Amino acid sequence: MAARNRLLGALCATIDGRADATTELILAEIRRAGYWISGDGRIGEGDLATILGMAAGALANRRREGKAPPSYALGGGGHRVTYRVTEVAQWLEAHRNAT
Repeated sequence: MAARNRLLGALCATIDGRADATTELILAEIRRAGYWISGDGRIGEGDLATILGMAAGALANRRREGKAPPSYALGGGGHRVTYRVTEVAQWLEAHRNAT
């Protein structure tokens, strides 16, 4: 049920544009920090963890537990695991508290 609610939350965030705004904020931070980003919009796990304000190991643990955004085992820019920025934004918005 929780996974269904998160999926519904991601869909709603996409429909109302919140995920688009969040994507732009993440992309701006990637550019500001000078992080590598792939041509298809993926960022490395360590860089993403820094942007999210968590340790890289914490994000890796969440990934292994199935509690992180979808990840890719496609290397790039020296990274073993990458995340598509648009999917990260949808994941963030799906976990937003509605208070």
